[in-house]
Amino acid sequence: MLHASSDTAFGRTKGHVLFVSRQRITGKNNGSSAYLLDLAGAVRRAGFTPHLLQPSPDLMGRWPFMRLRPEMQVFESHAIRGVWRIGNWVVARDPRVGLDALRAVVSRLAQRSGLRGGWLSDRPRPYAIAMPWTDADRTFVRRCAAGATDIVVADYAFQAEVLALLPDRPSAIVMHDLFHSRAGQASGRDSVANLDREKEIALLSQADAVIAIQSSEAHFLKQYVPASRPILAPMAAHPTSRPLPGDGHRLLFVGSNTAPNVVGLEWMFREVWPLVRQNSPDCMLDVAGTVAVGFPRGGPDGVIFHGMVEDLGSFYTRAGVVVSPLTFGSGLKIKLVEALAQGKAIVATSVTLQGVERECSGAVVHADSAGDFAAAIIALADDGRRLALATAALGAARAHFSPQACHAEFTAWLEENRPHAAHLLKAVQRG
Repeated sequence: MLHASSDTAFGRTKGHVLFVSRQRITGKNNGSSAYLLDLAGAVRRAGFTPHLLQPSPDLMGRWPFMRLRPEMQVFESHAIRGVWRIGNWVVARDPRVGLDALRAVVSRLAQRSGLRGGWLSDRPRPYAIAMPWTDADRTFVRRCAAGATDIVVADYAFQAEVLALLPDRPSAIVMHDLFHSRAGQASGRDSVANLDREKEIALLSQADAVIAIQSSEAHFLKQYVPASRPILAPMAAHPTSRPLPGDGHRLLFVGSNTAPNVVGLEWMFREVWPLVRQNSPDCMLDVAGTVAVGFPRGGPDGVIFHGMVEDLGSFYTRAGVVVSPLTFGSGLKIKLVEALAQGKAIVATSVTLQGVERECSGAVVHADSAGDFAAAIIALADDGRRLALATAALGAARAHFSPQACHAEFTAWLEENRPHAAHLLKAVQRG
């Protein structure tokens, strides 16, 4: 059960804000998780108390356990259906999850060894975020949240059903992406669920407000979802004290195992990397994050996959250029904001810059063709150019992606809907 008192360990609260999510959130280890935690931090700083409720055990996917990182402590309470909690560890109760995990490990080891066969096919579990709600999910929400929620925030449009389970409360949906805009962009390789335009608009319209991560998607809401209030809340940055120009012959890509990241890297390996290495044979590319799972045989010469990295600090310090070769996708690219805040020279495609073109003008090299992308990387081997671009990137992070700038609209909406303010407004309306 969620704690409903108006007093918390952090002092008196303005109200309890319940986030309902079915994504696997263990910390700031992928873009969507980092964004939700960023919003929860904004809730906390505004004087409200954030809680996290996860009604579906499907979020465990095919991994039987996960460790919650320290940043999860932003939530006053955190409840997940169908798991055991042992300190910071979460363990799935369903034994089939463990069997799926074993199958996945065997498949990857066999593929790396060069074995072939249908029995080696890697079959991930369905996309948990978009799975249909079950009666058990609904019962869990009613039991755990009914008396402890002043404001409800649904994580993704697929969680719109929770708004009907907790009626008569101010509500918002964290949109993350415009899913219908991604249809057909990756020839069926996208890792998220299909959602047509009409259905997406219908889901978003069920909330009082919809939180957009970048300006072009906020504009879509204003035009096509007039029933809901659009709230623009980009991912906030925490800039370093100075630019970090790094080594001009060392590149960095950071990303999770999603189709946009995998397809983007495939394009870079195939079209861009040969041009870079031809001109600069000693150039190296570090790849950090679970995107390595999408490349069981590794990458071309000069590419090093590091897998999941607990602390990216040393990678950012060493890298001279951060690359983002995405060819499709929606939403704000979280790692772009992170690289800006680290004061790095960045080369990115127009897909990466979608919705923040104005904010990143002059601070990021924009290149869409393989030749232009490679030429930009090669040019940034020059120390002066690299330092100038890194300085501009850090300036953009400070000017446009500070927590105050990013969270102003969201904080204002929370204040308007705090329990005391909402009661006063109703009294005025009745008068």
